[in-house]
Amino acid sequence: MSESWLNRLEKRVMQAMENPDPPAPFSCEQILAGCAKGYEAGVRLRFALYDTGVLKPVRLGIPVISIGNLAVGGSGKTPMAVYLSRMLVEKGLNPVVVSRGYRGSLGKACCVVGDGRDVYTDASVSGDEPFMMAMEKAFPVVAGRDREKAGQLAIDTFHPDVIILDDGFQRLALARSLNLVLMDCDNPLGNRRLLPAGRLRETLSMARDRIDGVVFTRCPLPGAQPFAKTGQVQEIINELGAVPVFYCRNEPFIAGFFPGVDKDNPALDPRGLKGKTALLYSGLARNLSFRRTVQDLGVNIAGHLEFQDHYRYKKADFSLIQARAKALNADLVLTTQKDWVKAEPADFSDVDLAVIGIRPAFNEPGAFERFVLDKAFDKEYPS
Repeated sequence: MSESWLNRLEKRVMQAMENPDPPAPFSCEQILAGCAKGYEAGVRLRFALYDTGVLKPVRLGIPVISIGNLAVGGSGKTPMAVYLSRMLVEKGLNPVVVSRGYRGSLGKACCVVGDGRDVYTDASVSGDEPFMMAMEKAFPVVAGRDREKAGQLAIDTFHPDVIILDDGFQRLALARSLNLVLMDCDNPLGNRRLLPAGRLRETLSMARDRIDGVVFTRCPLPGAQPFAKTGQVQEIINELGAVPVFYCRNEPFIAGFFPGVDKDNPALDPRGLKGKTALLYSGLARNLSFRRTVQDLGVNIAGHLEFQDHYRYKKADFSLIQARAKALNADLVLTTQKDWVKAEPADFSDVDLAVIGIRPAFNEPGAFERFVLDKAFDKEYPS
């Protein structure tokens, strides 16, 4: 009973957060707008304490590249952290990703999630995103709510050339060399209201002086730049002035196929999913974005089981997913990397399942790479 009431309340609040209309008297929107004023006062006070030097950020002594956003919800921060880390590894550098470990069980502790070869925790301990990145086995990942301590652990353990700070834009306690802000091209600032009346952690005017570069993510086509410079995106560009702006789209790939197949099997090519009938399941901030990605692959979507962001799946959930797939005569089940790290192949013994991953694909990858290297480092690296 209480869970049902809480679910209804959550849906009502989420609807209000997307509503751009002025709040009606005595409405849920008006209550949330009042709460947002209190939230704004707290945010401004915190900024003032750092601006006046009452609070001072910790400096780790090496470059720190922060990847963040202004709005809660998915904007592609984790795929971007993976993209940047791999790019820096290709340049001969030694990056370490430092992530908060949201909804993990670390508490106040920090831990090495993976060293680039082996993974030492699971998603329930480290949180979904750090574990997912560690499973790349291409660079070390450290998790901890206290990003300053986690950064120092990364330095002491791996002696890196650079720290990639995942979801770190509002973490003023840690100094950084480069602040990258990601915005969803489709809906970058929501209704432009602060939490909980909208999706913004801070407004663009609050953040403008701290932003070094903006990446508009989820742009729909390779020629996304002309498309992106319309509507709210163009307003943001105008407001930011001379801040460099880049555009990328989501490039889907199959990160895994279960039961396992040979690496050269056509099933590992996302184009091979065209015409297939699939049941989707996902627990994301924006489940619709996953659905759109799958639709763009030409998949016939028989159904989509949507769970809340960072949902902890139970065995009963996997049984339900398999039963629904069979009832719908689906060819296979599709899910995301973030959701798959909370499952095992044995959880899907009765159906075929493909895991869909996302890579950022920049309109001008060379320009973005040069910007990152020039801004974050004070010495030349091969182009």
